[in-house]
Amino acid sequence: MRQNVLLIVFDTARADAFEPYGAAAGSSPAASQLAARGRAYEAFSAAPWTVPSHASMFSGLLPQAAGIPGPDPQNLLDGIRAAIPPLRHRWLPAVMSAAGYQTAGISANLQISPWTGFDMGFDRFEYVSPGRCNAMSDDSVRGRLRWSWDVIKARTDDGAAQVERLLADWLDEGPSRRPFFWFANLIECHSPYLPPRPYSPLAPAGRYRAGQEARRYLTQNSLWRAAAGGFDIPAEAIDRMRRLYAGSVRLADDWLARVLDGLDRHGLLDETIVIVTSDHGENLGEGDLIGHVFSVDDRLIRVPFIVSGPAAMVPGPRFSHVDLAAWLAASCGLPESPWPAAVDREVAVAQFTAPGDPGDPRAAVVAHMWGLGELAVDRLTTSLHCATNGRRKLLRRGDRDELIDLDTDPLEVSPRTIGAGEAGQFGAELTSLRAALEQTAVQPGAVAAPARAAPPPADLEAQMKLLGYL
Repeated sequence: MRQNVLLIVFDTARADAFEPYGAAAGSSPAASQLAARGRAYEAFSAAPWTVPSHASMFSGLLPQAAGIPGPDPQNLLDGIRAAIPPLRHRWLPAVMSAAGYQTAGISANLQISPWTGFDMGFDRFEYVSPGRCNAMSDDSVRGRLRWSWDVIKARTDDGAAQVERLLADWLDEGPSRRPFFWFANLIECHSPYLPPRPYSPLAPAGRYRAGQEARRYLTQNSLWRAAAGGFDIPAEAIDRMRRLYAGSVRLADDWLARVLDGLDRHGLLDETIVIVTSDHGENLGEGDLIGHVFSVDDRLIRVPFIVSGPAAMVPGPRFSHVDLAAWLAASCGLPESPWPAAVDREVAVAQFTAPGDPGDPRAAVVAHMWGLGELAVDRLTTSLHCATNGRRKLLRRGDRDELIDLDTDPLEVSPRTIGAGEAGQFGAELTSLRAALEQTAVQPGAVAAPARAAPPPADLEAQMKLLGYL
């Protein structure tokens, strides 16, 4: 009998927000107990934002090899829809379906939905619209009042309850003769960090301030401006965001406890490979960064990866999301797999493709609008690659290489130009890190396909604004 698989992605959840990765006791008891049943691994995402990270998990390719574009607001949806179809032959849900699995997915993130092509290979796919997206982007007086009232009441979640009901319905439908591969994306940890009570640690006045700060600092324009060098968020606002983020993680953890209990009540927990991970992390003011753009620091690419159930040992010492599909295929005993066998990695690689190329005139216009200079233009148009062994990181900014000593510079604010001193001190590690970057540069890419014609939801633009992409 083949194992069932439940792949849970807590969108935007940092590894260090969970107890197995150093968070305080009580921060995530369900994740801690799941790790005790199985194991928590050191793992890295292949990208610092949602679409390329999920594409790497599902295809086993790094984002650029998979043909995933950068987060260009003008062409984002069309670019994603063009990149996904050529990956069908190695797309995890499609491969699992062809192997006889019942495949089903749920997502509360518009980027992972039928409108971006991420339903490919699933027998069924449910998209759950976040409850507050329209109010966040409505600048009318009525919209602002509705937003303020909603955040003060703190009763609205971002889809967790509906995702939980759908999973419970699937369990209640009864056993199938086929094993299942189920996927769920939950965005409770994503900005605007406004969990409902009892997970909000703030009094009504604090919730009101947090709601206004979200509208001011967590839009795409504000997030990108901060990443380009225009960080101006007050310390007290950052403190509120961090406390609310921790509450969001605890909400997701309690949600996980109920989902696991449902599996157990149906007699499925012991025969199901349960994976709890994240597509990427989040910056919460560290290094004058917020959100998850224009950076590949460890707070973004180091992710939780907790596994329980009848799975093969996850290769290490560093696991990459690009190996997830191959590892699952081996764990489930698939007779044929389009992916090379997962390897024991000393080095993990991540990529961020800039939304524009150097010389893109839009970057200069936007930088001028923000009151920023050439450094902002450079940040907006420079793609990033990094290779990390957990102690040292080689960061490639365009064609410039920099070394980050994570032991002495954990916030990654003082990258070092690589000279004779660095080569002498870190020679062997530098050679290994550089080899990993060079190897990824020659991976074959996918062939682009025409964009899929699909009617978008009526509130698509509002949802993208809520997530900070428009």
